[in-house]
Amino acid sequence: MIGISIAFIWMGFAKYGFWEDLKGPRPGFFPVIISFALLAASLLALVFSFKEKAPSWPLENWLVPLSVVVIMGTTFIIGLLPSVGLYVLVWLRWFEKCTWRTTLTVFLIIMGIVIGAFVLWLGVPFPKGLILNLIAN
Repeated sequence: MIGISIAFIWMGFAKYGFWEDLKGPRPGFFPVIISFALLAASLLALVFSFKEKAPSWPLENWLVPLSVVVIMGTTFIIGLLPSVGLYVLVWLRWFEKCTWRTTLTVFLIIMGIVIGAFVLWLGVPFPKGLILNLIAN
């Protein structure tokens, strides 16, 4: 995680830009902030890992890493925003056992924040996926 966070810090500054004097935050602003937090958490986890006993690996602990793999696969096909939206719907409804009302309310709030903050305000170029690229062209 340390290497990944350093890579995203570099990409945020070098490729997307962090801050512009007249316009304010650039597309790399939030990834850099989150990556610094991830770097700090990873360094703390590394330091404290030497004091822990051997971990156990129950099946429930693999749900989140497996869902990341599924999101990566669906991002290639349908794009990042639809795959994250589907993930939120599936996770809240079937794994957290939320009602449809709660699930749809949280889904609309999360997608509104993501689209409003990242797409409209910061102009982050999210991957569109094969299907959305075919539709757009």
